[in-house]
Amino acid sequence: MSNEIIESFLISNSKVVPVSEAGLLSANSSGTIYEVVRVLSGVPLFLERHMERLEASAKLVGCSVSSIAGKIESSIRELIKVNGSPEKNIKIIVYNLKSNTPDYMAYFIHSSYPSAEEYHNGVHVILLQEERTNPNAKVVNLRFKEKVSAAMSDSNAYEALLVNNENEITEGSRSNIFFVKGDTVLTAPKGNVLIGITRVCIFELCKELEIEIVERPVSVSTLDNMDGVFMTGTSPKLLPISTIDDMRFCSAGNHVIRALMKGYDDMLDDYIIKSR
Repeated sequence: MSNEIIESFLISNSKVVPVSEAGLLSANSSGTIYEVVRVLSGVPLFLERHMERLEASAKLVGCSVSSIAGKIESSIRELIKVNGSPEKNIKIIVYNLKSNTPDYMAYFIHSSYPSAEEYHNGVHVILLQEERTNPNAKVVNLRFKEKVSAAMSDSNAYEALLVNNENEITEGSRSNIFFVKGDTVLTAPKGNVLIGITRVCIFELCKELEIEIVERPVSVSTLDNMDGVFMTGTSPKLLPISTIDDMRFCSAGNHVIRALMKGYDDMLDDYIIKSR
Protein backbone atom coordinates (compact mmCIF):
# COMPACT_ATOMS: atom_id res chain seq x y z
CA MET A 1 0.00 0.00 0.00
CA SER A 2 2.71 2.48 1.00
CA ASN A 3 4.27 2.26 -2.49
CA GLU A 4 1.27 3.95 -4.09
CA ILE A 5 0.98 6.86 -1.62
CA ILE A 6 2.32 10.27 -2.67
CA GLU A 7 2.31 13.88 -1.42
CA SER A 8 3.09 14.82 2.21
CA PHE A 9 0.09 13.66 4.22
CA LEU A 10 -2.57 10.96 4.30
CA ILE A 11 -5.60 10.61 6.53
CA SER A 12 -6.36 7.56 8.64
CA ASN A 13 -9.66 7.52 10.53
CA SER A 14 -9.89 11.35 10.49
CA LYS A 15 -6.28 11.78 11.66
CA VAL A 16 -3.75 13.58 9.46
CA VAL A 17 -0.62 11.42 9.23
CA PRO A 18 2.72 12.21 7.52
CA VAL A 19 3.27 9.95 4.51
CA SER A 20 6.69 9.14 6.00
CA GLU A 21 4.79 7.16 8.67
CA ALA A 22 2.64 5.24 6.17
CA GLY A 23 4.68 2.09 6.71
CA LEU A 24 3.46 1.97 10.30
CA LEU A 25 -0.15 1.69 9.16
CA SER A 26 -1.78 -1.46 7.88
CA ALA A 27 -4.95 -2.23 5.98
CA ASN A 28 -5.86 -5.81 5.16
CA SER A 29 -6.51 -5.98 1.39
CA SER A 30 -8.81 -8.97 1.89
CA GLY A 31 -12.40 -7.75 1.86
CA THR A 32 -11.34 -4.15 1.33
CA ILE A 33 -13.47 -1.81 -0.79
CA TYR A 34 -12.22 1.37 -2.37
CA GLU A 35 -12.96 4.42 -4.49
CA VAL A 36 -10.73 6.73 -6.56
CA VAL A 37 -11.67 10.40 -6.78
CA ARG A 38 -10.07 12.92 -9.12
CA VAL A 39 -9.22 16.41 -7.87
CA LEU A 40 -9.37 19.40 -10.22
CA SER A 41 -8.98 23.04 -9.12
CA GLY A 42 -9.12 21.90 -5.50
CA VAL A 43 -12.48 20.18 -5.99
CA PRO A 44 -13.02 16.40 -5.47
CA LEU A 45 -15.08 15.66 -8.58
CA PHE A 46 -18.50 14.08 -7.98
CA LEU A 47 -17.53 13.18 -4.40
CA GLU A 48 -21.15 12.63 -3.40
CA ARG A 49 -21.59 10.08 -6.20
CA HIS A 50 -18.40 8.28 -5.20
CA MET A 51 -19.68 8.04 -1.62
CA GLU A 52 -22.96 6.55 -2.87
CA ARG A 53 -21.03 3.94 -4.84
CA LEU A 54 -18.79 3.18 -1.84
CA GLU A 55 -21.92 2.38 0.18
CA ALA A 56 -23.26 0.30 -2.72
CA SER A 57 -20.01 -1.71 -2.82
CA ALA A 58 -20.22 -2.26 0.93
CA LYS A 59 -23.78 -3.52 0.69
CA LEU A 60 -22.80 -6.00 -2.03
CA VAL A 61 -20.40 -7.65 0.41
CA GLY A 62 -22.94 -7.54 3.23
CA CYS A 63 -21.68 -4.44 5.06
CA SER A 64 -22.23 -0.69 5.33
CA VAL A 65 -20.10 2.46 5.53
CA SER A 66 -22.95 4.80 6.44
CA SER A 67 -21.57 5.30 9.97
CA ILE A 68 -18.34 6.83 8.62
CA ALA A 69 -19.53 8.41 5.35
CA GLY A 70 -19.60 11.94 6.74
CA LYS A 71 -16.13 11.53 8.25
CA ILE A 72 -14.73 10.29 4.93
CA GLU A 73 -16.14 13.28 3.03
CA SER A 74 -14.67 15.72 5.56
CA SER A 75 -11.35 13.87 5.44
CA ILE A 76 -11.17 14.17 1.65
CA ARG A 77 -11.54 17.94 1.81
CA GLU A 78 -8.97 18.14 4.64
CA LEU A 79 -6.56 15.92 2.68
CA ILE A 80 -6.74 18.25 -0.33
CA LYS A 81 -6.15 21.29 1.88
CA VAL A 82 -3.16 19.98 3.88
CA ASN A 83 -1.42 18.80 0.70
CA GLY A 84 -1.85 22.09 -1.17
CA SER A 85 -4.59 21.02 -3.61
CA PRO A 86 -2.62 18.81 -6.03
CA GLU A 87 -4.51 17.92 -9.22
CA LYS A 88 -4.22 14.17 -8.83
CA ASN A 89 -6.32 11.22 -7.74
CA ILE A 90 -7.26 10.33 -4.19
CA LYS A 91 -7.79 6.71 -3.16
CA ILE A 92 -10.24 5.91 -0.37
CA ILE A 93 -9.97 2.44 1.17
CA VAL A 94 -12.34 1.03 3.77
CA TYR A 95 -11.42 -2.11 5.72
CA ASN A 96 -12.48 -4.08 8.79
CA LEU A 97 -15.89 -3.98 7.15
CA LYS A 98 -17.50 -6.36 9.63
CA SER A 99 -16.91 -3.88 12.44
CA ASN A 100 -19.72 -1.57 13.54
CA THR A 101 -17.36 1.30 12.69
CA PRO A 102 -15.09 0.26 9.78
CA ASP A 103 -11.63 1.80 9.41
CA TYR A 104 -10.62 3.95 6.45
CA MET A 105 -7.68 5.72 4.86
CA ALA A 106 -7.51 8.38 2.16
CA TYR A 107 -4.38 9.43 0.30
CA PHE A 108 -3.13 10.81 -3.00
CA ILE A 109 -1.82 8.21 -5.44
CA HIS A 110 0.40 8.23 -8.52
CA SER A 111 -1.90 9.51 -11.25
CA SER A 112 -1.55 9.50 -15.03
CA TYR A 113 -3.89 11.08 -17.53
CA PRO A 114 -4.18 10.90 -21.33
CA SER A 115 -2.08 13.35 -23.31
CA ALA A 116 -3.57 15.94 -25.67
CA GLU A 117 -2.39 13.71 -28.53
CA GLU A 118 -4.21 10.68 -27.14
CA TYR A 119 -7.44 12.67 -26.82
CA HIS A 120 -6.96 13.90 -30.39
CA ASN A 121 -6.00 10.57 -32.00
CA GLY A 122 -7.37 7.89 -29.67
CA VAL A 123 -5.55 5.05 -27.91
CA HIS A 124 -4.72 1.37 -28.46
CA VAL A 125 -6.49 -1.28 -26.35
CA ILE A 126 -6.59 -5.08 -26.31
CA LEU A 127 -9.20 -7.78 -25.76
CA LEU A 128 -8.72 -9.98 -22.70
CA GLN A 129 -10.74 -13.08 -21.81
CA GLU A 130 -11.55 -12.20 -18.21
CA GLU A 131 -14.54 -11.47 -15.98
CA ARG A 132 -14.89 -9.78 -12.59
CA THR A 133 -16.36 -12.06 -9.92
CA ASN A 134 -18.47 -9.20 -8.55
CA PRO A 135 -18.55 -6.52 -11.26
CA ASN A 136 -20.82 -4.10 -9.39
CA ALA A 137 -18.49 -3.75 -6.37
CA LYS A 138 -15.09 -2.02 -6.20
CA VAL A 139 -13.27 -4.70 -4.23
CA VAL A 140 -9.48 -5.01 -4.11
CA ASN A 141 -8.44 -7.98 -6.31
CA LEU A 142 -4.67 -8.29 -6.66
CA ARG A 143 -4.76 -11.37 -8.93
CA PHE A 144 -7.01 -9.58 -11.41
CA LYS A 145 -4.86 -6.45 -11.33
CA GLU A 146 -1.63 -8.37 -11.93
CA LYS A 147 -3.05 -10.38 -14.85
CA VAL A 148 -4.41 -7.26 -16.58
CA SER A 149 -1.20 -5.28 -16.03
CA ALA A 150 0.91 -8.04 -17.55
CA ALA A 151 -1.33 -8.33 -20.64
CA MET A 152 -1.36 -4.56 -21.19
CA SER A 153 2.40 -4.30 -20.76
CA ASP A 154 3.04 -7.09 -23.28
CA SER A 155 0.91 -5.29 -25.90
CA ASN A 156 1.82 -1.71 -24.99
CA ALA A 157 -1.90 -1.09 -24.56
CA TYR A 158 -3.64 1.76 -22.73
CA GLU A 159 -6.45 -0.50 -21.51
CA ALA A 160 -7.75 -4.08 -21.66
CA LEU A 161 -11.37 -4.74 -22.68
CA LEU A 162 -12.79 -7.68 -20.75
CA VAL A 163 -14.51 -10.44 -22.72
CA ASN A 164 -16.87 -12.91 -21.01
CA ASN A 165 -17.62 -16.55 -21.79
CA GLU A 166 -20.28 -15.50 -24.32
CA ASN A 167 -17.60 -13.58 -26.26
CA GLU A 168 -19.19 -10.26 -25.24
CA ILE A 169 -17.25 -7.14 -24.28
CA THR A 170 -18.41 -6.11 -20.82
CA GLU A 171 -16.10 -3.32 -19.64
CA GLY A 172 -12.50 -2.20 -19.40
CA SER A 173 -10.25 -3.30 -16.56
CA ARG A 174 -10.51 0.22 -15.09
CA SER A 175 -13.09 1.87 -17.33
CA ASN A 176 -16.50 1.54 -18.94
CA ILE A 177 -16.70 0.96 -22.68
CA PHE A 178 -19.11 2.47 -25.22
CA PHE A 179 -19.64 1.82 -28.92
CA VAL A 180 -21.14 4.11 -31.56
CA LYS A 181 -23.20 2.86 -34.47
CA GLY A 182 -24.64 5.66 -36.57
CA ASP A 183 -26.14 8.12 -34.11
CA THR A 184 -26.67 5.50 -31.39
CA VAL A 185 -24.43 4.74 -28.42
CA LEU A 186 -24.24 1.13 -27.19
CA THR A 187 -22.87 -0.20 -23.90
CA ALA A 188 -23.08 -3.36 -21.81
CA PRO A 189 -26.04 -3.74 -19.41
CA LYS A 190 -25.44 -2.30 -15.94
CA GLY A 191 -25.80 -5.70 -14.29
CA ASN A 192 -22.63 -6.89 -16.02
CA VAL A 193 -20.32 -3.97 -15.20
CA LEU A 194 -19.10 -1.64 -12.50
CA ILE A 195 -21.32 1.42 -12.67
CA GLY A 196 -18.68 4.09 -13.18
CA ILE A 197 -19.38 7.67 -12.14
CA THR A 198 -18.44 8.90 -15.61
CA ARG A 199 -20.69 6.24 -17.14
CA VAL A 200 -23.65 7.72 -15.28
CA CYS A 201 -22.69 11.18 -16.55
CA ILE A 202 -22.61 9.90 -20.14
CA PHE A 203 -26.17 8.62 -19.80
CA GLU A 204 -27.22 12.04 -18.51
CA LEU A 205 -25.41 13.78 -21.37
CA CYS A 206 -26.98 11.52 -23.99
CA LYS A 207 -30.42 12.45 -22.67
CA GLU A 208 -29.52 16.15 -22.67
CA LEU A 209 -28.07 16.01 -26.20
CA GLU A 210 -30.88 13.77 -27.46
CA ILE A 211 -28.46 10.98 -28.38
CA GLU A 212 -29.97 7.50 -28.20
CA ILE A 213 -28.12 5.19 -25.80
CA VAL A 214 -28.91 1.49 -25.55
CA GLU A 215 -27.77 -1.06 -22.97
CA ARG A 216 -27.21 -4.40 -24.63
CA PRO A 217 -24.43 -7.00 -24.94
CA VAL A 218 -21.86 -6.20 -27.63
CA SER A 219 -20.22 -9.25 -29.18
CA VAL A 220 -16.61 -9.25 -30.36
CA SER A 221 -17.93 -10.50 -33.72
CA THR A 222 -19.83 -7.21 -34.25
CA LEU A 223 -16.88 -4.86 -33.74
CA ASP A 224 -16.31 -4.48 -37.49
CA ASN A 225 -19.76 -2.86 -37.73
CA MET A 226 -19.02 -0.11 -35.21
CA ASP A 227 -18.30 3.48 -36.25
CA GLY A 228 -16.46 4.39 -33.08
CA VAL A 229 -15.47 3.23 -29.61
CA PHE A 230 -14.62 5.14 -26.43
CA MET A 231 -13.90 4.54 -22.77
CA THR A 232 -14.83 6.51 -19.69
CA GLY A 233 -13.32 6.68 -16.23
CA THR A 234 -12.08 8.89 -13.43
CA SER A 235 -8.66 9.45 -15.00
CA PRO A 236 -9.33 9.27 -18.77
CA LYS A 237 -12.65 11.15 -18.59
CA LEU A 238 -13.99 10.35 -22.09
CA LEU A 239 -11.24 8.93 -24.32
CA PRO A 240 -11.56 7.74 -27.95
CA ILE A 241 -10.23 4.27 -28.84
CA SER A 242 -8.38 4.06 -32.16
CA THR A 243 -7.47 0.35 -32.22
CA ILE A 244 -8.72 -2.82 -30.55
CA ASP A 245 -6.06 -5.48 -31.14
CA ASP A 246 -5.56 -5.10 -34.92
CA MET A 247 -8.96 -3.50 -35.67
CA ARG A 248 -8.97 0.24 -36.46
CA PHE A 249 -11.68 2.80 -35.71
CA CYS A 250 -12.10 6.47 -36.63
CA SER A 251 -13.31 7.23 -33.11
CA ALA A 252 -11.49 10.51 -32.55
CA GLY A 253 -13.28 12.14 -35.47
CA ASN A 254 -16.70 10.64 -34.81
CA HIS A 255 -19.33 13.38 -34.40
CA VAL A 256 -21.15 11.63 -31.56
CA ILE A 257 -17.97 11.06 -29.58
CA ARG A 258 -16.78 14.65 -30.14
CA ALA A 259 -20.12 16.02 -28.92
CA LEU A 260 -19.98 13.86 -25.78
CA MET A 261 -16.36 14.84 -25.08
CA LYS A 262 -17.25 18.53 -25.20
CA GLY A 263 -20.40 17.96 -23.15
CA TYR A 264 -18.49 16.11 -20.44
CA ASP A 265 -15.80 18.80 -20.21
CA ASP A 266 -18.56 21.41 -19.87
CA MET A 267 -20.18 19.31 -17.14
CA LEU A 268 -16.90 19.23 -15.18
CA ASP A 269 -16.45 22.98 -15.52
CA ASP A 270 -19.98 23.57 -14.21
CA TYR A 271 -19.46 21.18 -11.29
CA ILE A 272 -16.22 22.88 -10.25
CA ILE A 273 -17.80 26.34 -10.37
CA LYS A 274 -20.78 25.24 -8.28
CA SER A 275 -18.56 23.42 -5.74
CA ARG A 276 -16.31 26.34 -4.89
